Amino acid sequence: MFLLSGMYKSDYLCPSLKKPDSILENLKALAKELLLFFGSTIFLVNFAKMMAVLIGMFLLMSWWLKCYTQHGESVQVNDFTGMYVADANKQGRSKDFRFEVIDSVWMEGKPSGIILSQEPKPLARVKEGRKIYVTVTGESAPVRLPIWSQSSYDFDRYSNKVARLGVKCRVKERVFDNRQAANTILYLFYDGKKVTEQQVKNGFDVMMGSTLEFVVTERLSNEMEIPQLRCMTFDAAEFLVSSSNLNIGEVFEDESVTDRNTAFVYQQEPAFATGQTIQMGAQISLWLTQTLPDGCTTDDLPDENDGGF
Repeated sequence: MFLLSGMYKSDYLCPSLKKPDSILENLKALAKELLLFFGSTIFLVNFAKMMAVLIGMFLLMSWWLKCYTQHGESVQVNDFTGMYVADANKQGRSKDFRFEVIDSVWMEGKPSGIILSQEPKPLARVKEGRKIYVTVTGESAPVRLPIWSQSSYDFDRYSNKVARLGVKCRVKERVFDNRQAANTILYLFYDGKKVTEQQVKNGFDVMMGSTLEFVVTERLSNEMEIPQLRCMTFDAAEFLVSSSNLNIGEVFEDESVTDRNTAFVYQQEPAFATGQTIQMGAQISLWLTQTLPDGCTTDDLPDENDGGF
Protein backbone atom coordinates (compact mmCIF):
# COMPACT_ATOMS: atom_id res chain seq x y z
CA MET A 1 0.00 0.00 0.00
CA PHE A 2 2.85 2.33 0.85
CA LEU A 3 4.49 1.60 -2.46
CA LEU A 4 1.29 2.11 -4.37
CA SER A 5 0.45 5.27 -2.49
CA GLY A 6 3.86 6.70 -3.33
CA MET A 7 3.38 6.16 -7.06
CA TYR A 8 1.66 8.45 -9.51
CA LYS A 9 -1.58 7.25 -10.76
CA SER A 10 -0.25 7.36 -14.26
CA ASP A 11 2.60 5.06 -13.29
CA TYR A 12 0.15 2.51 -11.85
CA LEU A 13 -1.99 2.62 -14.95
CA CYS A 14 0.88 2.58 -17.40
CA PRO A 15 3.89 0.60 -16.18
CA SER A 16 5.72 1.40 -19.42
CA LEU A 17 5.76 5.07 -18.45
CA LYS A 18 7.47 4.49 -14.97
CA LYS A 19 10.32 6.77 -14.17
CA PRO A 20 13.52 5.03 -13.00
CA ASP A 21 14.31 7.74 -10.48
CA SER A 22 10.95 7.46 -8.73
CA ILE A 23 11.26 3.61 -8.38
CA LEU A 24 14.68 3.96 -6.81
CA GLU A 25 13.41 6.59 -4.46
CA ASN A 26 10.51 4.39 -3.44
CA LEU A 27 12.82 1.40 -2.73
CA LYS A 28 15.07 3.57 -0.65
CA ALA A 29 12.09 4.86 1.28
CA LEU A 30 10.86 1.27 1.88
CA ALA A 31 14.26 0.13 3.09
CA LYS A 32 14.47 3.10 5.42
CA GLU A 33 11.06 2.34 6.89
CA LEU A 34 11.99 -1.38 7.38
CA LEU A 35 15.22 -0.42 9.14
CA LEU A 36 13.32 1.92 11.37
CA PHE A 37 10.77 -0.85 12.12
CA PHE A 38 13.31 -3.61 12.90
CA GLY A 39 15.35 -1.18 14.96
CA SER A 40 12.41 0.01 16.96
CA THR A 41 12.13 -0.80 20.66
CA ILE A 42 8.74 -2.46 20.22
CA PHE A 43 10.06 -4.92 17.62
CA LEU A 44 13.21 -5.75 19.55
CA VAL A 45 11.26 -6.37 22.79
CA ASN A 46 8.70 -8.55 21.05
CA PHE A 47 11.40 -10.43 19.15
CA ALA A 48 13.34 -11.07 22.36
CA LYS A 49 10.19 -12.36 24.05
CA MET A 50 9.46 -14.67 21.12
CA MET A 51 13.02 -16.09 21.16
CA ALA A 52 12.88 -16.57 24.92
CA VAL A 53 9.64 -18.51 24.54
CA LEU A 54 11.10 -20.71 21.77
CA ILE A 55 14.32 -21.38 23.71
CA GLY A 56 12.32 -22.18 26.85
CA MET A 57 10.06 -24.57 24.94
CA PHE A 58 13.10 -26.29 23.44
CA LEU A 59 14.79 -26.71 26.81
CA LEU A 60 11.58 -27.95 28.40
CA MET A 61 11.02 -30.48 25.61
CA SER A 62 14.63 -31.73 25.87
CA TRP A 63 14.30 -32.18 29.63
CA TRP A 64 11.02 -34.05 29.25
CA LEU A 65 12.45 -36.39 26.63
CA LYS A 66 15.47 -37.06 28.82
CA CYS A 67 13.33 -37.90 31.81
CA TYR A 68 10.94 -40.04 29.77
CA THR A 69 13.44 -42.08 27.78
CA GLN A 70 16.74 -41.56 29.64
CA HIS A 71 18.09 -40.99 26.14
CA GLY A 72 21.74 -41.95 25.81
CA GLU A 73 22.11 -43.14 29.42
CA SER A 74 22.35 -46.70 30.80
CA VAL A 75 23.54 -48.38 33.97
CA GLN A 76 24.89 -51.84 34.70
CA VAL A 77 22.68 -54.33 36.54
CA ASN A 78 24.19 -55.68 39.75
CA ASP A 79 24.33 -59.38 40.55
CA PHE A 80 21.60 -59.72 43.18
CA THR A 81 21.52 -63.55 43.31
CA GLY A 82 22.13 -64.96 46.78
CA MET A 83 20.91 -61.76 48.46
CA TYR A 84 17.74 -61.18 50.44
CA VAL A 85 15.19 -59.10 48.54
CA ALA A 86 15.31 -56.41 51.24
CA ASP A 87 19.10 -56.09 50.86
CA ALA A 88 18.80 -56.01 47.07
CA ASN A 89 16.29 -53.15 47.35
CA LYS A 90 18.77 -51.14 49.40
CA GLN A 91 21.63 -51.78 46.98
CA GLY A 92 19.52 -51.04 43.91
CA ARG A 93 18.13 -47.78 45.30
CA SER A 94 21.05 -45.74 43.93
CA LYS A 95 20.03 -46.75 40.38
CA ASP A 96 16.33 -46.50 41.12
CA PHE A 97 15.85 -50.25 40.49
CA ARG A 98 12.52 -51.74 41.51
CA PHE A 99 12.10 -55.44 42.33
CA GLU A 100 9.16 -57.70 41.60
CA VAL A 101 8.99 -61.34 42.81
CA ILE A 102 7.51 -63.48 40.04
CA ASP A 103 8.04 -66.93 41.59
CA SER A 104 9.21 -68.69 44.74
CA VAL A 105 10.83 -72.11 45.07
CA TRP A 106 11.25 -74.01 48.31
CA MET A 107 14.79 -75.29 48.82
CA GLU A 108 15.81 -77.46 51.73
CA GLY A 109 18.24 -75.78 54.09
CA LYS A 110 17.72 -72.28 52.68
CA PRO A 111 15.65 -69.55 54.35
CA SER A 112 12.91 -67.81 52.41
CA GLY A 113 13.43 -64.54 50.53
CA ILE A 114 16.81 -65.27 48.92
CA ILE A 115 17.10 -64.34 45.25
CA LEU A 116 17.79 -67.39 43.06
CA SER A 117 17.62 -65.77 39.61
CA GLN A 118 16.97 -62.35 38.11
CA GLU A 119 15.92 -60.76 34.84
CA PRO A 120 17.65 -58.71 33.39
CA LYS A 121 20.74 -60.83 34.00
CA PRO A 122 23.72 -59.52 36.00
CA LEU A 123 25.99 -57.04 34.16
CA ALA A 124 23.32 -56.22 31.56
CA ARG A 125 23.02 -52.54 30.53
CA VAL A 126 19.61 -50.99 31.24
CA LYS A 127 18.04 -47.58 31.92
CA GLU A 128 17.75 -46.28 35.44
CA GLY A 129 14.46 -47.06 37.12
CA ARG A 130 14.24 -50.48 35.45
CA LYS A 131 12.14 -53.16 37.15
CA ILE A 132 14.10 -56.30 38.10
CA TYR A 133 12.08 -59.55 38.08
CA VAL A 134 13.36 -62.13 40.57
CA THR A 135 12.70 -65.72 41.66
CA VAL A 136 13.26 -66.29 45.37
CA THR A 137 13.34 -69.12 47.89
CA GLY A 138 9.99 -69.78 49.51
CA GLU A 139 8.83 -71.07 52.85
CA SER A 140 8.15 -74.74 53.51
CA ALA A 141 4.58 -75.52 52.55
CA PRO A 142 2.31 -78.54 53.02
CA VAL A 143 2.03 -80.96 50.09
CA ARG A 144 -0.49 -83.73 49.58
CA LEU A 145 0.82 -87.26 49.27
CA PRO A 146 -0.06 -89.12 46.06
CA ILE A 147 -2.51 -91.99 46.49
CA TRP A 148 -0.71 -95.33 46.24
CA SER A 149 -3.30 -96.95 43.97
CA GLN A 150 -3.04 -94.02 41.53
CA SER A 151 0.72 -93.69 41.75
CA SER A 152 2.52 -96.90 42.72
CA TYR A 153 2.70 -99.38 45.57
CA ASP A 154 6.37 -99.93 44.77
CA PHE A 155 8.50 -98.04 47.26
CA ASP A 156 11.22 -97.03 44.78
CA ARG A 157 8.77 -95.57 42.26
CA TYR A 158 6.65 -93.89 44.90
CA SER A 159 9.64 -92.36 46.70
CA ASN A 160 10.93 -90.91 43.41
CA LYS A 161 7.58 -89.25 42.81
CA VAL A 162 7.35 -87.92 46.37
CA ALA A 163 10.94 -86.61 46.14
CA ARG A 164 9.78 -84.21 43.41
CA LEU A 165 7.44 -82.69 46.01
CA GLY A 166 10.38 -81.96 48.31
CA VAL A 167 9.71 -84.88 50.68
CA LYS A 168 12.29 -87.54 51.57
CA CYS A 169 11.55 -91.24 52.03
CA ARG A 170 13.37 -94.13 53.67
CA VAL A 171 12.59 -97.73 54.60
CA LYS A 172 11.97 -98.16 58.31
CA GLU A 173 11.26 -101.89 58.27
CA ARG A 174 10.90 -104.83 55.90
CA VAL A 175 8.22 -107.41 56.56
CA PHE A 176 8.27 -110.91 55.04
CA ASP A 177 5.30 -111.44 52.72
CA ASN A 178 5.47 -113.95 49.86
CA ARG A 179 1.96 -113.04 48.70
CA GLN A 180 2.97 -109.57 47.49
CA ALA A 181 5.82 -108.33 45.35
CA ALA A 182 8.95 -107.31 47.18
CA ASN A 183 9.16 -103.61 48.11
CA THR A 184 5.37 -103.21 48.29
CA ILE A 185 4.32 -100.36 50.62
CA LEU A 186 2.26 -101.52 53.59
CA TYR A 187 2.07 -98.29 55.60
CA LEU A 188 4.26 -95.38 56.65
CA PHE A 189 5.21 -93.27 59.64
CA TYR A 190 5.10 -89.45 59.70
CA ASP A 191 6.34 -87.59 62.77
CA GLY A 192 6.38 -90.92 64.60
CA LYS A 193 2.72 -91.66 63.85
CA LYS A 194 1.48 -94.53 61.70
CA VAL A 195 -0.30 -93.52 58.48
CA THR A 196 -2.39 -96.11 56.64
CA GLU A 197 -3.32 -96.36 52.98
CA GLN A 198 -6.89 -95.25 53.82
CA GLN A 199 -5.61 -92.05 55.41
CA VAL A 200 -3.58 -91.30 52.29
CA LYS A 201 -6.69 -91.93 50.16
CA ASN A 202 -8.66 -89.47 52.27
CA GLY A 203 -6.00 -86.82 51.67
CA PHE A 204 -2.87 -86.60 53.79
CA ASP A 205 -0.60 -83.53 53.85
CA VAL A 206 3.02 -83.41 54.95
CA MET A 207 5.48 -80.52 55.10
CA MET A 208 8.12 -80.07 52.43
CA GLY A 209 11.50 -81.15 53.75
CA SER A 210 10.05 -83.79 56.05
CA THR A 211 11.02 -87.48 56.01
CA LEU A 212 8.57 -90.36 55.64
CA GLU A 213 9.44 -93.80 57.00
CA PHE A 214 7.93 -96.76 55.14
CA VAL A 215 7.26 -100.36 56.07
CA VAL A 216 7.57 -102.52 52.95
CA THR A 217 7.41 -106.20 52.07
CA GLU A 218 10.24 -108.57 51.25
CA ARG A 219 10.28 -112.07 49.83
CA LEU A 220 12.73 -114.95 50.13
CA SER A 221 15.35 -114.74 47.45
CA ASN A 222 15.68 -117.50 44.87
CA GLU A 223 19.41 -117.37 45.43
CA MET A 224 21.60 -117.97 48.43
CA GLU A 225 25.28 -117.99 49.22
CA ILE A 226 27.25 -121.14 48.46
CA PRO A 227 28.11 -122.86 51.78
CA GLN A 228 31.66 -123.72 52.74
CA LEU A 229 31.73 -127.55 52.96
CA ARG A 230 35.46 -128.33 52.79
CA CYS A 231 36.86 -129.89 55.97
CA MET A 232 33.37 -131.05 57.04
CA THR A 233 32.40 -134.68 57.36
CA PHE A 234 30.01 -135.92 54.75
CA ASP A 235 27.28 -136.27 57.36
CA ALA A 236 27.67 -132.63 58.47
CA ALA A 237 27.94 -131.35 54.88
CA GLU A 238 24.81 -133.22 53.87
CA PHE A 239 22.86 -131.67 56.75
CA LEU A 240 24.04 -128.11 55.87
CA VAL A 241 23.25 -128.54 52.17
CA SER A 242 19.77 -129.84 52.94
CA SER A 243 18.98 -127.04 55.43
CA SER A 244 20.10 -124.48 52.80
CA ASN A 245 17.45 -125.71 50.34
CA LEU A 246 20.16 -127.23 48.16
CA ASN A 247 20.85 -130.80 47.08
CA ILE A 248 23.82 -133.13 47.15
CA GLY A 249 24.95 -133.90 43.62
CA GLU A 250 27.55 -136.51 42.68
CA VAL A 251 29.77 -137.86 45.45
CA PHE A 252 33.30 -138.97 44.57
CA GLU A 253 35.27 -141.11 47.07
CA ASP A 254 38.98 -141.72 46.93
CA GLU A 255 40.54 -145.10 47.75
CA SER A 256 40.93 -144.25 51.44
CA VAL A 257 37.19 -143.94 52.20
CA THR A 258 35.90 -146.73 54.40
CA ASP A 259 32.89 -144.94 55.94
CA ARG A 260 31.17 -142.24 53.83
CA ASN A 261 29.43 -140.57 56.81
CA THR A 262 32.71 -139.92 58.64
CA ALA A 263 34.73 -139.15 55.52
CA PHE A 264 35.83 -135.53 54.98
CA VAL A 265 35.05 -133.20 52.10
CA TYR A 266 38.23 -132.01 50.44
CA GLN A 267 36.65 -130.51 47.32
CA GLN A 268 33.24 -129.20 46.25
CA GLU A 269 31.66 -127.99 43.02
CA PRO A 270 30.63 -125.20 42.78
CA ALA A 271 33.50 -124.07 44.98
CA PHE A 272 32.96 -121.77 47.91
CA ALA A 273 33.68 -118.04 47.40
CA THR A 274 32.66 -115.19 49.66
CA GLY A 275 29.46 -113.57 48.35
CA GLN A 276 29.03 -116.12 45.56
CA THR A 277 25.41 -117.29 45.24
CA ILE A 278 23.61 -120.29 43.82
CA GLN A 279 20.01 -120.98 42.87
CA MET A 280 17.86 -122.72 45.46
CA GLY A 281 17.49 -126.42 44.68
CA ALA A 282 20.82 -126.53 42.85
CA GLN A 283 23.21 -129.44 43.38
CA ILE A 284 26.63 -129.41 44.98
CA SER A 285 29.02 -132.23 44.09
CA LEU A 286 31.46 -133.47 46.77
CA TRP A 287 34.85 -135.20 46.82
CA LEU A 288 35.58 -137.27 49.95
CA THR A 289 38.62 -138.65 51.70
CA GLN A 290 38.79 -140.59 54.97
CA THR A 291 41.52 -138.48 56.58
CA LEU A 292 41.40 -134.80 57.49
CA PRO A 293 42.47 -132.85 54.36
CA ASP A 294 45.58 -130.69 54.33
CA GLY A 295 44.93 -127.21 55.71
CA CYS A 296 42.01 -128.35 57.85
CA THR A 297 42.07 -128.47 61.64
CA THR A 298 39.86 -130.00 64.26
CA ASP A 299 38.48 -126.49 64.82
CA ASP A 300 36.79 -126.81 61.44
CA LEU A 301 34.84 -129.83 62.61
CA PRO A 302 31.27 -129.22 63.89
CA ASP A 303 30.64 -129.52 67.61
CA GLU A 304 28.80 -132.60 68.71
CA ASN A 305 26.09 -130.43 70.22
CA ASP A 306 25.90 -128.09 67.23
CA GLY A 307 22.97 -128.91 65.05
CA GLY A 308 22.75 -132.42 66.39
CA PHE A 309 25.77 -133.83 64.60
